[in-house]
Amino acid sequence: MSFEAALTEGRDGLYLNIHAQPGARKPQLRGMHGDAVKIAVAEAAQDGKANEAIIRFVASALDLARADVEVASGHTSRRKRLFLHGEEGDLRTRLQLWLDL
Repeated sequence: MSFEAALTEGRDGLYLNIHAQPGARKPQLRGMHGDAVKIAVAEAAQDGKANEAIIRFVASALDLARADVEVASGHTSRRKRLFLHGEEGDLRTRLQLWLDL
């Protein structure tokens, strides 16, 4: 499935569907999981630690500021929806390069 299935246009950015895998040995991109990008992080899913780790991981991977990535929904679920602030075309290009698809 294409990474485009994980994206939804938003005002001033893009929404990105994430399937979180907290408590992993190391943080890494694990490819697609249905219509979501699967991301593993070492932090546990408690007190927002895994959410913060996912935000830092995605921001770093896409060369975005930490403030440009936020959890829009799914704060307590493995299924999350991140909002990436920025110009849509630029964000799509960054995602395509990161996901190497």
